[in-house]
Amino acid sequence: MQFLYVYIALSLLHLNCALVSFPYSQVYQAPDITGTNKANFKCKNTCKVYVDGPTADIIVTKNGQTIVTFNIIASANGGFELAASDEYMIENRGEPNRDFVFYVVDSKAPNYGSPVFAPQVMLGIAFKGSSRYATFLSSFEAIEFSSFAGTYPDGYPRIYATGFDAAGDERCQPVYQARSQYNAEKSWPTIPTALLTVDFGFEGAHTVSANQVKAADPMKATGVTTVYTSPGYVGCSFNNGQNYHSTVSQVIEQFTLAADRLDVETVYDLKSNVEGIQFNVNDKKNLFVGTNSYSEHYSKDTFAVLLSWYKIAAGSSWAMQLDFGTDVDPPIITTTKIGSSLSVLPTLSVVIVQALLR
Repeated sequence: MQFLYVYIALSLLHLNCALVSFPYSQVYQAPDITGTNKANFKCKNTCKVYVDGPTADIIVTKNGQTIVTFNIIASANGGFELAASDEYMIENRGEPNRDFVFYVVDSKAPNYGSPVFAPQVMLGIAFKGSSRYATFLSSFEAIEFSSFAGTYPDGYPRIYATGFDAAGDERCQPVYQARSQYNAEKSWPTIPTALLTVDFGFEGAHTVSANQVKAADPMKATGVTTVYTSPGYVGCSFNNGQNYHSTVSQVIEQFTLAADRLDVETVYDLKSNVEGIQFNVNDKKNLFVGTNSYSEHYSKDTFAVLLSWYKIAAGSSWAMQLDFGTDVDPPIITTTKIGSSLSVLPTLSVVIVQALLR
């Protein structure tokens, strides 16, 4: 038994996921170049590259020759274009283990040319435009979205933990989906992941603000949607087990909120049989394990919520949307079919997890 404790505890030291691949793009972060200080990437056709911040020490090379620095990429309006080649390298020639997000997209990708932004510390992004998609990069703990404005179709705006090339892909689950126009305008979804794309649902005038924030304690209020995800969440079936790099390894929330109703939708894919999500609403206690989805409607005037999760396996991921509403709010609109599943961890597994967390 002691060996099992040690094995699981050691696994907690190796949770730094990083390289995430999509059909038309890849996302690189610091762990991808740990050790060698370099990593190869390819442009099948021409491609565009984007970074979350400037630095002269991290560069793109080809056959040992500098092609472009992250300084130049960060200042390039609309991304920096590279010619087709299989021989590009990301190289860090400065301080080791420096955080970064590097997003490379093939020119054949859907929505190619959509705007990409990188909010900085103390300097957020206020996007006002007409493109359907807007993508945001960040090495910080989370990005907080607010000030949505526009005449949205039902179920929009949505936020995907992908680049613009995979936003809207039927194999990708949105981490936030507005339930009404009012809900979109009032909500401040806070999402702890490195790459996020807003799908406004139409091309036309709309706005949104994005800021770097801590992942803990997202906004909670009546009429508002609150989003929780495992840090680094992606949510696409074709890259199952891949997560963005994050230094956050737990989510713990406990609060009480007055509202007429609470609607919950959750998807989860937990790779360890000793890993679970504890989710309690008032007297109803849920423990999610394995891979499944869960939805529930609660009707009461006050909701005491507890959410607790500690990461055990590197490939585990989950997302949860909580909609706190009143009786006069518009009806909840969803476009996904969610099933219900309640599971209980074996007693031995609970003991192991509790022992690790003491």
